[in-house]
Amino acid sequence: MTPPSGAKVLIADDDRLIRALLSEMLLDLGHAVIEAENGLEAVELAGRERPDVLILDFLMPRLSGLDALQRIRAQGLTMPALMLTAISDSSLRAMEGFDLPEAILGKPFKKREIQRALDRVLRRGG
Repeated sequence: MTPPSGAKVLIADDDRLIRALLSEMLLDLGHAVIEAENGLEAVELAGRERPDVLILDFLMPRLSGLDALQRIRAQGLTMPALMLTAISDSSLRAMEGFDLPEAILGKPFKKREIQRALDRVLRRGG
């Protein structure tokens, strides 16, 4: 159940430790968390769970974060997305023909960065 002040956040990352770290951070911030191990699972969960925001790893098996975002958008879902990546922000932003996420965060990340990015995208109203 989503806390009254928090959002329902779908985390998709193939690294179990990253998912655990993000989950702990988000729970501490008052958010509810749904976890996916890969991009394909993220697409399925987004359609079923209707989260308020997505946090997607760029490089994942079965479906990249960017490809998962395209499929989620193709379902008519417009919740904001944060993309986590170890590659350069400019490389990701240069991809043409894709719906890009509302925010891109580099790895490693800090709790404060996650909180600021979530606050920013949730204020925009997905």
